[in-house]
Amino acid sequence: MRMMTYGSAPDFLAVVRPTLAEHEAEHHLVLGVAEALMSRPLPDGELFAASIHDADGLVLAALMTGHHPLLVASDRESLSGAASLLWDTLDVSGKTPSHVIGAVGQIEAVIEAWSRRSGRTAHIAMRQRAYELTSVEPPPAVSGTFRVATDGDLELVARWVDAFHNEALAGALAQPPRSVAERRVSAGDVYLWCDPEPRTMAGCARPTSRAIAVNGVYTPVEWRGRGYATACVAELSAHLLRRGFEFCVLYTDLSNPTSNAIYTRIGYRPVRDFLMYTLR
Repeated sequence: MRMMTYGSAPDFLAVVRPTLAEHEAEHHLVLGVAEALMSRPLPDGELFAASIHDADGLVLAALMTGHHPLLVASDRESLSGAASLLWDTLDVSGKTPSHVIGAVGQIEAVIEAWSRRSGRTAHIAMRQRAYELTSVEPPPAVSGTFRVATDGDLELVARWVDAFHNEALAGALAQPPRSVAERRVSAGDVYLWCDPEPRTMAGCARPTSRAIAVNGVYTPVEWRGRGYATACVAELSAHLLRRGFEFCVLYTDLSNPTSNAIYTRIGYRPVRDFLMYTLR
């Protein structure tokens, strides 16, 4: 097997995108993060991008930015032959991920290789499912209106970003909530369902030429169970399809049956299950 590392996202994408794009909904997290780096490069030393190849082509693609999780993508049934080589390369690069995300049936081999060399045990931090939507099934009518968040919503969005990460991602937020809110609102990536005041937030992220992710869906506890999140995600998804994207992708926490039911109700279909491991 042959390992390649890359100093920039364009170089990485030029090699891995032809293979990963064949199943883009499954690999959208890696592709979308790399695409975002095309216009927003990281400071030196903040990017780890690598691929492993054999005689049949791409075996594995790996991407990590700053303190975010290591992302692993592959179309192979097993990564056991490539896992040790990946960790060798991470060691040489001086990278020590705190979390790793990959598909069920693949990422386990990567984690086993880490455990053998470290003598430690990794733990599952989250069981996730990737969904794909190509058309929206309209939900039951709910009072309220849909709009993009503006600068006047910054304080609210910052509070909700903080609450979302504390609730859904155990507080694993790499940047202050206010910074995240300012960046995403400025980019026009945050949307609100209002009745008449904001009740639910949803965002879009990681656009590629074909797809875009819906994420950051949050409703304060006092407004849950009224259909606001369903209406907001349905309208946002339809809006993104009208903008020309072929499909939307969305990742859920499988421990939250309510959110998974919401998304399937409006047309999101399961693609593949993923695991996030913590190495701490």
